[in-house]
Amino acid sequence: MASRDLQLILVSLYSYFLESILLPAQSLARGRSYHRIRRFLETSQWWSAEQLRDFQWQELTRLLTIAFCSVPFYQRKYAAAGARLEDIRTWDDFQRLPPLTREEVNQHREELFPRDLTVRRLPHATGGSSGVPVRFYRTWQSYDWRLAATHRAYSWSGCRQGERTLYLWAAPLASQSFASRLRERAHAFLHRRLMVPTWLQNEALWERTYREALRFRPRFLVGYVSSLLNFARYLESRQLHLPTLRAVLTAAEPLPASVRGFLSQVFRVPVFETYGSREFMSIGAECDRHQGLHLNVENLVVEIASPDPDGYGDILITDLHNLGTVFIRYAIGDASRLASRPCSCGRGLPLLEPVERRVADVITLPGGRVISPIFFRHVLKEIPEILQYQVRQESPDRVVLLLVLARELSASSQSRLRAELGTVLNDTEFEICVVPSIPLGPSGKLHSVVAFRGPQPDPEPGGIPLE
Repeated sequence: MASRDLQLILVSLYSYFLESILLPAQSLARGRSYHRIRRFLETSQWWSAEQLRDFQWQELTRLLTIAFCSVPFYQRKYAAAGARLEDIRTWDDFQRLPPLTREEVNQHREELFPRDLTVRRLPHATGGSSGVPVRFYRTWQSYDWRLAATHRAYSWSGCRQGERTLYLWAAPLASQSFASRLRERAHAFLHRRLMVPTWLQNEALWERTYREALRFRPRFLVGYVSSLLNFARYLESRQLHLPTLRAVLTAAEPLPASVRGFLSQVFRVPVFETYGSREFMSIGAECDRHQGLHLNVENLVVEIASPDPDGYGDILITDLHNLGTVFIRYAIGDASRLASRPCSCGRGLPLLEPVERRVADVITLPGGRVISPIFFRHVLKEIPEILQYQVRQESPDRVVLLLVLARELSASSQSRLRAELGTVLNDTEFEICVVPSIPLGPSGKLHSVVAFRGPQPDPEPGGIPLE
């Protein structure tokens, strides 16, 4: 038997052991539901569209009963709108409920879970790609649902648990505890993942990443679109190749057709788009037919609000299983349309067309250093006093961070913020300025990161430099 054939068999055996034995056993020992949900999702994806819709309605009815009867925020909100539980008998009735906004989640977080909830709530936060971080809670039950949905979505590309996977991804914050770092490293080792932080991108990073990848021999490559694109440009410019790859999975940012084509050409493998968020993890992903994003409808209800004549509109999402923070018709800030056709793969899961997301600029510093906007989202979501932010590159070597605060920054928050920014900005001049408000862009949206394009307007009057 050839050496390569033997390696493929060993990889498959390890993946099978991890997915079918170790992870389910771990879930069962902890009294969790992951193993049961994962098995269910493997079967339910092949249900008919009608069966999936019936399951959704059953889960939604349970959630609405909880919201109307024991979630204080929804009791007030729906009463003010004249909505009653007994009046919601069809999907059309449900779609008349008023949407939930990011601002409402932040303002009423402690009133968005059932009064009689006794299970542990786990605090979490988004990166605030719109400039408004969202802080919420989730439960272990909801985490098991979203983790199982994510693993299923990745498996459509062939990327199953235990496959060697290179991530161009987030990195632990510099202030993360040693124990947390140790747990993450153990988790990466068990799942055979090589994690490469891409906050600060330059030639040295890509050279090191390529060398490590050759030793690691990844079969799959997962990353932010901007990071994958820059890595591909590096490989193309030097005529380099990763021979063991089977597929590339993109996340977190839009995937234009031109970028998809370039990535596929450079990496010489199929490219799979995924769509998710910190509020819900996996929302949808492509299968091997690449005909749209299959939605994880067993866990989420995805709607298009007020679609235009072509069917495009804002995306609203209902999480069917998170009672830590009950998201019902949540305006996530993206836009798309639902496909009218089923996928030729035979799955009953509906399809979402490519998503128009809020896009932030990439910061380019002197010497060609590039900072992903996701770095700022990842750092600033950990500072609880921040309501809104905007990163402005006022000149090639000067960056200003505008902050709208709920309350004064504590000494520890100030210290942590400066330390995290300093690790990446290094010798680049940066200033932190507290302002009463941040001007919106021409589209009426808040741009969280604005790269240098010439002279920038002054901050809102009343801005105070943070000493």
